[in-house]
Amino acid sequence: MSEALLSLSDVCLRFGGLLALDRVNLQVKEGTIHGLIGPNGAGKTTLLNVICRIVTPQSGRLQFDGRDLLSLDTERLSQAGIGRTFQNLALVDTATVRTNVLVGLHQKLRMTMFDELVNWPRRNRLAREAAQMADEVLARFRLERHSQTQVGRLSYGQRKMVELARAWISTPRLLLLDEPTAGLNTKEIAELQATLLELRARHGLTILVITHHIEFLVGMADQVTVLDLGHPIMHAPPEQVRDDPRVIAAYIGAEE
Repeated sequence: MSEALLSLSDVCLRFGGLLALDRVNLQVKEGTIHGLIGPNGAGKTTLLNVICRIVTPQSGRLQFDGRDLLSLDTERLSQAGIGRTFQNLALVDTATVRTNVLVGLHQKLRMTMFDELVNWPRRNRLAREAAQMADEVLARFRLERHSQTQVGRLSYGQRKMVELARAWISTPRLLLLDEPTAGLNTKEIAELQATLLELRARHGLTILVITHHIEFLVGMADQVTVLDLGHPIMHAPPEQVRDDPRVIAAYIGAEE
């Protein structure tokens, strides 16, 4: 199997007296789907925020493709090849599906003021490239017929797909998904699983996904990391994680 695309070593993060992440070690190999599970408050979203440079750990190392992630800011993550969706949808409900998806190209096809005012050929070329990429992505995620629909008029499952399309349009090497199954019905979960498997098979995409649904990971994820109180208690295939007594104990009293 390939080497780790994302590597975290002994990452610790405190918020005042609260130890949110406790010596987290994580290896996400290139071209794999890696699940991240744990009870509420285990530190899963916090870990994604560390990877995305929203918060900075007090200690530890983070590397993406051998590059020090702590040297990057959030504005450069897309250019580096990292995309993300959020647990709470970060979409503009009054804008169209197409406009929301095109936001994902902001960093990749950034135009300077010179381009806007003087370099019209480059501006026009970038606009054509953006339009073509948007058409392809909308078709891939079965959103083309909703292209001009305001996002706020879509179902929750469709809006989840819009956010995934927006993250994908920047063609990331690593896609971070925060609770993508939350609020979805059984059919929508199956469609999401099929979409993620297709993206990995066709494009070699690496995916790190947070979910409470261990069954969503069975048959899809190569490896699962279990967090409890900010500390990894297990790294194993999903079938093994599902029946492990330590995992069951960690979830006692937690909302499934």
